[in-house]
Amino acid sequence: MDGRNAMSLHAFWARDLGVGSVRGVAEFAFRREPESCYTMPMGGPAAGEDAASVAGAIAPDAALTALVGIGPKVAARLEAAGLRRCFDLVMLFPRRCRALRELAEPEEAAIGELVRLSGAVHRVSLQWLPGRRAMVTVTFACDDGSTFAAAFFNQPWLKKNYPVGQRRQVEGVLQRKGRKWLLGSPRILPQQVAAAGEVQLRYPEVDGVSARRLQQWIAQALDRLDWSRVSLPELPRELAEMDLDARTLLLAMHRPRDVAEHDRARRHFAVREALHLFRAVERAQQARAARRASRFAVDAGLRRRILQRIPFALTADQRRAVEGLWQRLAGPGAMGVLLQGDVGTGKTAVAVAASLAVAAKGGLSAFLLPTELLAEQQCAVVRRWLAGSEVQVVLCTASERRRVPAAGPRIVFGTHALLAGDIDLPGLSLVVVDEQQRFGVGQRMALVQKGANPHVLVMTATPIPRTLALVLFGDLDLVMLRHRPPGRRPVPAMHVATDAWPRAVRSIARAVRRGGRVFVVCPAVGDDGEKGGVMRVRESLVGKFRCGVVHGRMKAAERQRALARFRDGIDDVLIGTTVLEVGIDVPDATLIVVVAADRFGIATLHQLRGRVGRGRRRGLALLCGPRTARVDAVCRTTDGFALAEADLALRGSGELLGTQQSGFADLRALDPIADLELLRRVRDAVRSPIVEAR
Repeated sequence: MDGRNAMSLHAFWARDLGVGSVRGVAEFAFRREPESCYTMPMGGPAAGEDAASVAGAIAPDAALTALVGIGPKVAARLEAAGLRRCFDLVMLFPRRCRALRELAEPEEAAIGELVRLSGAVHRVSLQWLPGRRAMVTVTFACDDGSTFAAAFFNQPWLKKNYPVGQRRQVEGVLQRKGRKWLLGSPRILPQQVAAAGEVQLRYPEVDGVSARRLQQWIAQALDRLDWSRVSLPELPRELAEMDLDARTLLLAMHRPRDVAEHDRARRHFAVREALHLFRAVERAQQARAARRASRFAVDAGLRRRILQRIPFALTADQRRAVEGLWQRLAGPGAMGVLLQGDVGTGKTAVAVAASLAVAAKGGLSAFLLPTELLAEQQCAVVRRWLAGSEVQVVLCTASERRRVPAAGPRIVFGTHALLAGDIDLPGLSLVVVDEQQRFGVGQRMALVQKGANPHVLVMTATPIPRTLALVLFGDLDLVMLRHRPPGRRPVPAMHVATDAWPRAVRSIARAVRRGGRVFVVCPAVGDDGEKGGVMRVRESLVGKFRCGVVHGRMKAAERQRALARFRDGIDDVLIGTTVLEVGIDVPDATLIVVVAADRFGIATLHQLRGRVGRGRRRGLALLCGPRTARVDAVCRTTDGFALAEADLALRGSGELLGTQQSGFADLRALDPIADLELLRRVRDAVRSPIVEAR
């Protein structure tokens, strides 16, 4: 292939895979130029020919307006989703491919399967549920007289869309409840729809474009594309058995005869994405090892002084982690470490021990934290630890922006305010990113780039399975904290149904009578009386208990006063939003009540229960609201790593790992959960001494 004529096949994909996804695993180590997994020769049309078409075929880089039905307005909507050229449509892979059975009427043998049924609308009903929720149920009659129902939540307008007698096709998972047939996760198809075949494909949604029109344009692009201009680079020898021509692979992605054919093609593209990803990780590791950084050696005397400043004995896990960080800080290359530990394992103490090694040589360490409350609390704690020392501990948040001293041993705690252009961090030598999944790639890089190749410590209390951590943070050294300090016992969780709120109130009263403190966490501030909001919950509790309130809209001084009143026992109950999720240390807190727990993810629920049971008495978490799979998982185990596996199985890696911000979620074929074995295989191939292309 002529390198001069090579171009990216899919800007939307290549941009995020070449930059975003790789940054998600290697953002701190090096700067990369955008590059694509896929290239194709673009020789260009002969003189006098239209650039969009040669002999009736459409060139891969032709504008979308070359397709019938796409005008400037629609093209603008597609471009907003990253689709700019005809080949971009072909590279917009389905998010899901499932086997589909077409049935004339419901049958027992198909229960639990995805089916397509035809029927005439028999009845449409609208039911209003508690919380101003609506459910529209459409009942269809089949030719044999049997009926089936499809229910749609919070779409009351649908009642008018389906007149009685209209014949429609419906897809969904066939279920039976008593004598009634139901379709789970139903979808009523447009009246004019192509034959289904044996599979159902679901594509990513594009704002302002219907799924049916999007699929029509993808089909048109497949039919009219000039395939002579499309090729894929050859794969390494170790992966070559999956190497097929581009047209065969792409037709299998969009027009598979069965699910197996689609999955073979998907795995091929997944290999290409994984190969590109791991090669970038290898380059990141090599670049970090080659780049020199300031050295911060720790001798026996300094080691003793640092450990004396931490007011408790470190666990064996913590000691190993600290010693490992000190060795890496001694150089010569820049340290890059992912410190992973469950709630309550003491990651902050490990990070402070590392920052004191930097401070001893006059360097600056910067802690980037997700909330002002967490920054304020950690800053206050470390100030107490270092009282009387020469180390200057500075807070820099949107509410309290202080100038960072230009010299001397310094530790600065801050939020996004640290990233502002007017905040200078002279001599920045160590960057600590706490709760890394809360920050976007650009934000983390902005802080790193304020120093001259600083050492980097990334911390997360959201456990990540080791294999997946190697994929997402492959160029960082992985350090684990598994054991809690003595006296820190796991906090069990119990579910409380929505209509059993009085039970939660009785538990609050019991905890207060025993001298404990109680956190109540709500999903929103709810100034307008929103159900489950902080202000409304406060109204229901203030007559029974001494209540304080804390949330992100309050000024820093108000938050600190509320927290101080709670810690000192002036208030028994502290009601707040998820600003309470991390960094709040009140040893007397024994109970946390989570309102509308179904609106929180597993990682957040696990973090929240880590706020209690930090003293001598056991802690308990009450999860109020509907019983969901996530709530069940948190009630079932206190093991953060088991919960991480459950979260991955339930929802994938997006929210748990913050991959929406890292770019990993933009991969089109690679599933970092389902493809773990494939990832291991590609990773081994990349790490082998010789990885040759055929």
